[in-house]
Amino acid sequence: MIQGRIPELTIKFTERPQNLPEEGKKVVIEVKGENKITVKAEVNRKSLKKIVGKMDTWDNWVASLSGKVKSISPDGVVELVEAGVNIFEIKKKEPKAKSDSTAA
Repeated sequence: MIQGRIPELTIKFTERPQNLPEEGKKVVIEVKGENKITVKAEVNRKSLKKIVGKMDTWDNWVASLSGKVKSISPDGVVELVEAGVNIFEIKKKEPKAKSDSTAA
């Protein structure tokens, strides 16, 4: 704990989770980084299934996994509790049109 509070962590990821189980209320999701750190958490299976459905329909997206830090192992595995997953669509920005206004 930091000053009496449990630290919270939010990470972004862009890789679709594979092999979601069809049964059970909770599933474990793991996000592995290039620096050999793994963040894992138990999340609601139905919510994750809906999010994965959006991943399959959107062209460009980013998802986030957030929760309270339960433990950090010596191997670099961060375990979260009370975790949730969100997804955000990344829309292409259209170039701004130049105005044809003339100054007098």
